[in-house]
Amino acid sequence: MNPSDVPVKTDAGNRELAQRKLKLSSRMRSLLIVIHGTDTVAQLAQTFHAFGDIDAGLRELAALGLIAVRNGAGASAPSQVPAANAPDIVPPAQQAKQLLNESAVAVLGLRAFLFTLKLEHCYTVEELRGILPEYRRVVAKAKGEPFADAMVRRVESILARA
Repeated sequence: MNPSDVPVKTDAGNRELAQRKLKLSSRMRSLLIVIHGTDTVAQLAQTFHAFGDIDAGLRELAALGLIAVRNGAGASAPSQVPAANAPDIVPPAQQAKQLLNESAVAVLGLRAFLFTLKLEHCYTVEELRGILPEYRRVVAKAKGEPFADAMVRRVESILARA
């Protein structure tokens, strides 16, 4: 993919978030969740570098039909690329909870166990916002402040849609 391409979730990508049929790894699922059709490949690679090789992950998601790209040489036909603000099948609060859970496991591994136990008891947007400081602390300790801040901003942007 070109650095200027903008990945966008397809309808299949939104369905996968809701149904989990493909059994994506936690890193791939986290990457799929953070795609909102607003960031370029270069921005995603810079912001979410802790997920590993972002370009390879995006290519894999595209091959599975879970994302499409626009504004680049490899862009799909316009009718196949949904608008960046296309409605999601999964409610925003559930998306935020999934992102918190999947990214904590991807970044922390088994060390995420205690955090994920606490996260399981978060049901409302307010409860999810309340756990963000702890999430930021544990992720920052493992992957650095810039990554943790970027993840918290992404979770807040998802919760703002709730």
